[in-house]
Amino acid sequence: MKLHFDHALVTRLLAHADAASEHTPTLDQLYDPACLRPGVKTRHPAYEDIDRTKIPAGLMLVGDQGIYLMSNGHPGLPGDNGEVNLVAYAREADPQASPEDWYDVKRASFGGDDGAEFLSAETIRKALEATARGRFWIDVSPTQIRCPFLAPSKKPRAGPSRTKGKGPSR
Repeated sequence: MKLHFDHALVTRLLAHADAASEHTPTLDQLYDPACLRPGVKTRHPAYEDIDRTKIPAGLMLVGDQGIYLMSNGHPGLPGDNGEVNLVAYAREADPQASPEDWYDVKRASFGGDDGAEFLSAETIRKALEATARGRFWIDVSPTQIRCPFLAPSKKPRAGPSRTKGKGPSR
């Protein structure tokens, strides 16, 4: 299901994540041994065991009370109305804008469980670029997340060109 987000707000969230020197991990990143502080060896890491500088910049796609994007920059980006973290709700799954429908949209697209999925800064940048003339969207299902991107421009092949029927020049 395509979920649509405010383009300018997503750009603002990404700028915060890019500017942060530390990042908050998702649950998957919490259990990634590559993200642990030096010397920490545990099967059950806590947030204190994570080296936040090893977490890459990006946004978290969160399914909870609705579906929203938030920066993973640490500390979080405060909201304009005093919220701890500024978020960009999907238009289709915003509890305030769609009080009757948000839960059904959340279940159909994100699934019944709550959680957060990491989306890299590069993925979000490409999606913002691909949707620059329209609405920013992410296609979300319980089993996959797809973002729009522009195909790379085709570069001419390097090397000598030959004209059909003529041999190499000497």
